[in-house]
Amino acid sequence: MARRVIMLAAGGTGGHIFPALAVGEYLQDAGWRAVFITDRRGKHMIPKHFSAITIAAASPFAENWWQRIARLSRLGCGLVAALGAIIMRRPKAIIGFGGYAAVPPLVAARGLGVPIVIHEQNASMGRANRFLVRFAKKCATSWQHTKGYAQNNHVPTIVTGTPVRAAFHRLGVDGYQPPDAEGMVRLLIIGGSLGASVFGDTVPEAISRLPAALKTRLHIVHQVRPEQIAAVEARYKQNGISAKITPFIADMAHEMAEAHLVICRAGASSVAELAAAGRPALLVPYPDAMDDHQTANAKGIHDIGGGWLIPEAEMSAGSLAGKIAALVADPSRLTIAATNVLQLAKPQAAADLAEHVLALTKKGGAA
Repeated sequence: MARRVIMLAAGGTGGHIFPALAVGEYLQDAGWRAVFITDRRGKHMIPKHFSAITIAAASPFAENWWQRIARLSRLGCGLVAALGAIIMRRPKAIIGFGGYAAVPPLVAARGLGVPIVIHEQNASMGRANRFLVRFAKKCATSWQHTKGYAQNNHVPTIVTGTPVRAAFHRLGVDGYQPPDAEGMVRLLIIGGSLGASVFGDTVPEAISRLPAALKTRLHIVHQVRPEQIAAVEARYKQNGISAKITPFIADMAHEMAEAHLVICRAGASSVAELAAAGRPALLVPYPDAMDDHQTANAKGIHDIGGGWLIPEAEMSAGSLAGKIAALVADPSRLTIAATNVLQLAKPQAAADLAEHVLALTKKGGAA
């Protein structure tokens, strides 16, 4: 019986892992075995029902030459491990979702003649994908015009959108219910898959400034860095606020289903999940993102009335508290935003990307 394995290579952040999971779900439902290959950060995000391989990886860019040598050595170790994994599992194709953990397996796949497809989630192509795209049979993007993609490399390009797991699209179908006038108000606060220190500092302070009557109605799920958990828990407890504090949210779709308002970064995966689920959000782009692509992502939602863009430099505790209070006081604004953001949903993205990959396997391009 022929092996039916597709490998998915992704860097160790949610922005790379979560689109890969969406495609992995589709492949699994179609009768294929999805095998993930990532670094140690990414492995803990992959559900147990998937196979996952951990390799060494690092960015080769560093100020000091000895750091560059050390990082290149890690990539070399990752390449050896990836070669072994591909030879043992003999995938029919491999999909790269960006990040430096995707470099060793895709280079190994190139050497072994395994067809490669690359997916770029952001409006500006990352460094790893800029390097890897030359090896690809196809390049899939989330945006019609992706910056940093050399058009002269002759790699066919398809626009699929960002793959999102089916659970989020089911939320969009089910619809959004705003908070009742005197009922519970549920806030979901996400600082990205690895947390964001500003969310652990400014957001709890903003919540503490809300009117007492509103604070008694709040239930908060707040993702923060591990080193901030104790301080954030103490801050909420001091204000008598019901809160669940965690360094990682394993079931994001469940938490988003419960949320009346989301406060989050504006990475491609976060934006795609909000659009699929139809949830209003206050979007705080990461200011140091390459080519400021998170601001472009957030602006796309803001411009259609699906959420509100707040530059990090302008996110004071006082202004954030005022914004939250105003939205809760007028739930119709939340409902309108939830409806509007659904315009950006791409429910077929995972299927489209997966089917393009499977089409390559029918051409007999892999071992």
